[in-house]
Amino acid sequence: MSVPPIRIAVAIASYKRPDDLEALLTSIEALEGAHDLRVIVVDNDASGSAGNVARASRLNVDYVIEEKPGIAAARNASLDHLPPDATHIVFVDDDEVVPAGWMSSLFEVADRYGAEIVCGPVRTIFPPQAPRWIERGGYIQRSPEAEGLTSRTPATNNTLLSLDAYRRAGSPRFDESFSATGGSDTDFFTRLIASSGAKVAWAPSAEVTELVPPDRLRFRWIMRRYIRINNVSGRLMLRSTPAWKLAVRAVGHILVGTAKTAVALATGKGLRLRDTAQITRGLGWIGAVSGRHVQEYQRPTS
Repeated sequence: MSVPPIRIAVAIASYKRPDDLEALLTSIEALEGAHDLRVIVVDNDASGSAGNVARASRLNVDYVIEEKPGIAAARNASLDHLPPDATHIVFVDDDEVVPAGWMSSLFEVADRYGAEIVCGPVRTIFPPQAPRWIERGGYIQRSPEAEGLTSRTPATNNTLLSLDAYRRAGSPRFDESFSATGGSDTDFFTRLIASSGAKVAWAPSAEVTELVPPDRLRFRWIMRRYIRINNVSGRLMLRSTPAWKLAVRAVGHILVGTAKTAVALATGKGLRLRDTAQITRGLGWIGAVSGRHVQEYQRPTS
């Protein structure tokens, strides 16, 4: 019996980052191996700021403008424009660059572990002016993991998804209530995995890179980002955890994290993610319990 060909849709949601998008598309053009690719660029800028870059690419690009603000709406637009013969979709962010063996690595790991979802790492590149405490404290950079099956929830920054698993889950949508807060990808994959039973694998060899913008190299931005991430996780936990119980746990994390951070500062160890993560976790959960959501991606509707 012949094996049906693999046809891949690469989904990119973009918003006013044409230079970054151009670098990403150029890196995809340089991929090694014979891959049947169709790239879907969803421009979430109504003025079409990504249009020239998308049309100039040598790739087979479907360029779509999604005027409704929000990353969830843009991701849903990519699902709406999947080619009818596509077998897989690969999500990648518009500010990333992929290595030459990226796509091959994702599929090799999928075959090795019988996984229908494969996600890879994103390595953050810090500019020379980055404050030393950020790198020394373990902030922003994602945690590593060995190759193999994982319980980690995928994100749309570097993930391969079999469309068989997607359809088996009922072709879910990204929840637009997460558009301004982020986390629509966490919610999407949580529901999809629960419904489809798909295995998830981690592919360290499929690492992509991103350059962190200078405006993110500030204490306020970093703490707000971690609070926002935990605010989203708290919202998801409330689906199965009583609000009072989550609030109690949140207060405990804040107290422990505050004590650990104070000790680290007093002993000259400085700010460390391992300590402050408990504070931001507690604050994020408290926000979820009280209905206060961190609107990191809020944009005007017109």
